[in-house]
Amino acid sequence: MTPRFLGWTDDASLLQRFDVEVYLLRIDSSGILQQTGTPDRTGSVTPDLNNFQYTAPQPGVYAIVVTVYDGAGNSARARKIFNYNDQPGFDVTDEPVYFVEASLKTNRAFITTLDRRLTVNFTGRYVPKNPELSRRVEPWPVDQYSIDDVYGTTFGLRSVDAVSNMVGVNNMSCVYLIDPTNGGRYIVEPQLGQQQPDGVTVGNCSTDFVTQTATLNLDAPLQNGATVVVWLKASDRRGAAGTVTDRVKVTMDLTRPDITSHDFVKNRDDNYYS
Repeated sequence: MTPRFLGWTDDASLLQRFDVEVYLLRIDSSGILQQTGTPDRTGSVTPDLNNFQYTAPQPGVYAIVVTVYDGAGNSARARKIFNYNDQPGFDVTDEPVYFVEASLKTNRAFITTLDRRLTVNFTGRYVPKNPELSRRVEPWPVDQYSIDDVYGTTFGLRSVDAVSNMVGVNNMSCVYLIDPTNGGRYIVEPQLGQQQPDGVTVGNCSTDFVTQTATLNLDAPLQNGATVVVWLKASDRRGAAGTVTDRVKVTMDLTRPDITSHDFVKNRDDNYYS
């Protein structure tokens, strides 16, 4: 990166040098990012150069501190906080995405009772990565010769407030399809308004990342043999490049095995009936 240090006098003859320090901020016990320890990188530049090259070695929140000296030895400081992240905003775990009505304890492919609502659970499926990128930064003490984290016309904005939506899932969408005949085997992800095979219906389901569920409110109860297919999409700040799609389906099955006859025969060896 090439930060530009603005706000100093235009008379370069009054300035002797810029000292630059770059810190990778660390989380303290209260969860706030602090500028502690020795800097990860230091350097000095002359006023005529007025820039400093630095490549962040890993994702994180960094502070670049510039100290300006004049010929009389006076100094002033400015700090800018910046985030660096070249990784996805979340990890996809092995936690299953499943219909609550089908239950994880039984065969998840079928349900036998249903009103007009289905719920898809994705608890623990998408885990935020590098959560420190959203944390608040400890501000500098007030100093008339220091400027802390200039952001537009606001001073200290990054230090006053945490940065929201930097990591994790930033957008989630859900679409469902009801296939009454072929079990959803040949159905691709539908687009709303797109023509579907006879009898096939599509709709949007509502998602709630707080409860980590998606809800399908159906116009009518499912018929026996109908299959519901859900496409759940989670994306981060990278848009399409950071989108993950999970597909899950369930079939309505009202059939039950019928026992037409039975016969119990005594086992002579162990005196049990089978």
